[in-house]
Amino acid sequence: MRRSLALAAAAVAVSATLAACSSDDSSSEGEMVGGMTECTDEIINAEAEKAVDANSGGENVWEPGSVECADGWAAAFGSIDIKDAPEDGPQGAPATLIFQQEGQFWIPKDAVDVCGTYEDGTYPSDAEIPESLYEACLTN
Repeated sequence: MRRSLALAAAAVAVSATLAACSSDDSSSEGEMVGGMTECTDEIINAEAEKAVDANSGGENVWEPGSVECADGWAAAFGSIDIKDAPEDGPQGAPATLIFQQEGQFWIPKDAVDVCGTYEDGTYPSDAEIPESLYEACLTN
C-alpha cells in the first residue's frame, strides 16, 4: 500500500514539474514556429513564377493577372508565355494555377487532383478546393 502511495505521489510531482516547465511565456504568445504564409498578389505570383519555371525547365515565364484566396487556398490567374518569344511573336496562353497553404509554404496543386469530379458545372462534392475558388477549376 505504501508503495502505491509513493508511486502516486511521485507521479503527481513529475506532472506538476512538467506543467511548470511547459507553461507559456507571455513574450512568445502569438508566435508560431516556422510561421504562416500570407495570401497576397506578390507572394502567390512569385510562387506561380517558380512553378512555371520548374515545370518548363526555364523555357516559359508567368505573366501575372489576378489572385484570389480562400480558406488556405489560392488561385493565380494569368498566362504562360514563351521566355524568348519576340515581341511581335506568339502571345501566352491563359492559365490558372492552384496552390494550397501548408504552414509557411504555398504548394502547387494539380486541378485534376483537387477540383473533384466534374459533371454539370456545379461544385462537386469530392472537390478539395473551396467552392468560392471553384472557378479556377473551370478555367484550366
